[in-house]
Amino acid sequence: MTPSPRAQGYALETPPSVARTSPLVVSVVVNYCGVDDTVRCAESLLGSSYAPHLVVVIDNASPSGDAARLSTEFGDRVHVIASSTNLGYGGGANLGLRWALTQDAAYAWVLNNDTIVEPTCIQRLVDAMDSNPRYGALSPQISAPVGPEAPLGIWFAGGRVLLGRAETRHSFRRIEGSAVLETGYVTGCAMFLRSAALADAGLFWDQFFLFWEDVDLSLRMRRAGWTLGVVPNARIQHRIHGSIPSATLDYYHFRNALLVVRTFGSRRVVASALLCLIGGVARRWGRALRRRKPAPTGATRGLLAGIWLAVKWPAR
Repeated sequence: MTPSPRAQGYALETPPSVARTSPLVVSVVVNYCGVDDTVRCAESLLGSSYAPHLVVVIDNASPSGDAARLSTEFGDRVHVIASSTNLGYGGGANLGLRWALTQDAAYAWVLNNDTIVEPTCIQRLVDAMDSNPRYGALSPQISAPVGPEAPLGIWFAGGRVLLGRAETRHSFRRIEGSAVLETGYVTGCAMFLRSAALADAGLFWDQFFLFWEDVDLSLRMRRAGWTLGVVPNARIQHRIHGSIPSATLDYYHFRNALLVVRTFGSRRVVASALLCLIGGVARRWGRALRRRKPAPTGATRGLLAGIWLAVKWPAR
């Protein structure tokens, strides 16, 4: 039986307040076999105009010696944590979040390693957080090269969680101005988190390993009464890379989608989502047979694992 995040100790005590002219921000970057991207991301964070600000990079047991290179590259400018095992995105981020809380950080920013941060971005996120004490998580407006995932050059300007369809949808329309726009969830690509909200809702649920951990945390925060938003004039760039094999992506997508729906949806919503996921797997099988492509084993195994775990694991 797998315990809930609170039972695993992820719900942490609120750190003691520390007298500072500005609240401390700790930026958390998870690396796995992507050291070149991580170096560029960390350099952009070090170029931020905001202080006080610390950067921590978690190397998720990269077999290519990334942790040593990062330590050599940055010295004491970046705190590097070398995990002995690959904990997945949420589990790796949790190492950084716990470290941030030991530093009495008011805010922690979890970032994909293939992002580049504008110098004023952190200041604008902090200003937005300070404007409303009920903001639990905020996102900058995230741009990306024009393509299928960013048809207008914007990858994320807010999003919705459609539990009955077991899917999320991004808004691709550019937002102008500085007013915070409320959103249904905040993407884990750039999740700016209030420490008090983490103490209330808990950290990432690292049983997911990959995908949907951001949706799960967003919905737990909303369930606890926190508000989520996008700060339009806080901007970063996201390179969008496809380094994860599609079978691996499919497995975790289908498995974790069902686990999130099971946690936050009614029985009727779960039934609707399950039908949508079964339909998605069936369509993949149909395409594979028509085009004589490899069978979609990742999606199939992920769906079956999701059904099994949804029954086996206790409600969170």
